[in-house]
Amino acid sequence: MNKTVRVALLLTLTLMGSCAIAQKGNRKKAEEAFINALKANSEGNKTLALQHIKKALKADISFVNAWSLQADIAEKSNDTTLARSSYDVCLKREPYFQNHYYYYAKYWFRQEQNEKALNLLERFYKAPLETGFDSKKDKASTTIRSAADKLVESCRFALQDKQRVEDLDIRNLGSGVNSINNEYWPGMTVDGEILIYTRLVNGQEDFYVSSKSQDSWVNARPLPGSINTTNNEGYTSVSADGRYIFFTVCNQDGFGSCDIFYSFLKENAWSRRMNLGETINTPAWDAQPAISADGKTLIFSSSRSGGYGGKDLWVSYWKKNNWTQPENLGKTINTGADEEAPYLHYDGKTLYFSSSGHTGYGQHDIFRSQMLGVGNWTNPENMGRGINTDADEAGFYVDFKGERAYIASSRTGGYGGLDIYSLKLSADRKPLPVTYVKGNILDAETKNEISGRIELVNLETSRTVLSDSSTRFFTTLEPHGLYGLNVYRSGYLFYSANFQPTPSGIDDPFLVTALLKPIEINQSVILNNIFFETDKFELRPESFHELQKLYSLLKTNPDVMVEIAGHTDNQGSAAHNATLSVNRAKSVKDYLVKAGIPAQAVKTSGYASENPIGDNNTATGRAQNRRIEIKIVGLMKK
Repeated sequence: MNKTVRVALLLTLTLMGSCAIAQKGNRKKAEEAFINALKANSEGNKTLALQHIKKALKADISFVNAWSLQADIAEKSNDTTLARSSYDVCLKREPYFQNHYYYYAKYWFRQEQNEKALNLLERFYKAPLETGFDSKKDKASTTIRSAADKLVESCRFALQDKQRVEDLDIRNLGSGVNSINNEYWPGMTVDGEILIYTRLVNGQEDFYVSSKSQDSWVNARPLPGSINTTNNEGYTSVSADGRYIFFTVCNQDGFGSCDIFYSFLKENAWSRRMNLGETINTPAWDAQPAISADGKTLIFSSSRSGGYGGKDLWVSYWKKNNWTQPENLGKTINTGADEEAPYLHYDGKTLYFSSSGHTGYGQHDIFRSQMLGVGNWTNPENMGRGINTDADEAGFYVDFKGERAYIASSRTGGYGGLDIYSLKLSADRKPLPVTYVKGNILDAETKNEISGRIELVNLETSRTVLSDSSTRFFTTLEPHGLYGLNVYRSGYLFYSANFQPTPSGIDDPFLVTALLKPIEINQSVILNNIFFETDKFELRPESFHELQKLYSLLKTNPDVMVEIAGHTDNQGSAAHNATLSVNRAKSVKDYLVKAGIPAQAVKTSGYASENPIGDNNTATGRAQNRRIEIKIVGLMKK
């Protein structure tokens, strides 16, 4: 409970009036001391507040409001003995006052004594009628009764939650990240090497960055560039390739109280922040963005109209170089309370977010939901004991392997305030496993970085995974897929690569340097996405995407003459391999000629196992040797 809410609660207790039973002692003197205690507590001075409470109780031992405030302060100071004894006095002196049962039940819930909490909540519902009192001031307000109903759900959930905190392997990220200040809202690049987070120093929020060195985090420093200002910046969502940051800026140069901005990385420094525009931002509160791995989906929290109440999660899509009008994620995700702090995992389907509306342990808990289809989500699952506490959790990030999560917490044993921790996820709370491909494009001769058209396709489903024009590229890959990458640019042969990720290989992402060779005589390219059945020469359907790229290359450059060369491994007889390699090359030529390429522009050759590029003593090497290669052999006469 934050300070403002706590003060409001305690002032409410003050206004409840004095105890209905006969009072003894100097009430006026007790009330004066009590007001001083409230003031000291609101200023964060709990020691002074307890001293004033002691004076109040000395003046009037029956002053229940002082006992209630003492219980609240003692609990937050981890003095469970004083808290428990103070709550006991409250119930003994005012057994008809419903609120006491709720506050004491909440105390036991925080102590993970859920059966005791439920027993007190049962008494809450029976009071005050059971004790013979029925005055309006003794009855709980609608707000408290609603909170009690939710606490019953939380207690029952906690009793069913079997997660063991010790199994989470919770680790503080250390002094390279954390300090005596508050650190929160963690975000990372997909490779897990760079951590970007928010640090609060003397009331000023700025972004900090730390890099990984072996198993520890080091070099915490303000994020370089123009992104930090003298005002507050908070809540980062880092694009998977580490080139963009989306974040929140409040009460500054925006469309509403809080807006979503972005910054991009250029020459190792971050650009000046830029507002995402009025399609995303409104006069309402728009904040806490989560960008998908491919950069095409933005989920964020907003208090705009049209939701289910409080703050809802909304989604917008990047289409035709613009963000679409945001859509509400729907009633499965959103409640009448607040849904905030979304994080969309690299799998593009698993959403983690904070909610005070779904059943949980505290003010805001972390939940998990998976997308079944556009606009269709599974019922949110509470992330369970240890991840969630009775306090607020500040941010949640899960690595691309789905093994470890990162969260801010003020638990004991840290460096001060909120610290960032990592923890192990149980199997039932993990996202879908993914790996990724990351690369850049170079001129093969000059080794200078150049731009090109990038296309990555799932060859089994024909689904385009990535289509972009850039100098660098990044996207995630699901295990079991067969993916073909083509990079092309006018005046160059295209680049071809194939990826077949497996669940056991997600620790080894695909790092690519796409070397584009100029269209010149004797330049050659291996077509890594041409497939045949074992010992056959009929083209498999997965080959057609790359064959179309080869057709486009020859169609765009009609003066080029190429050789299509078939190669095999060394398994089988030399004669058989010679015939097989020739026939496979002819199959490719037949496709091109049928598509409209002149037959005289395409020569075929079969080299069998004469020119290996891999070790024929290994399965991997033999697979490399079974290939189709094109080579520019001349220019046709006009």
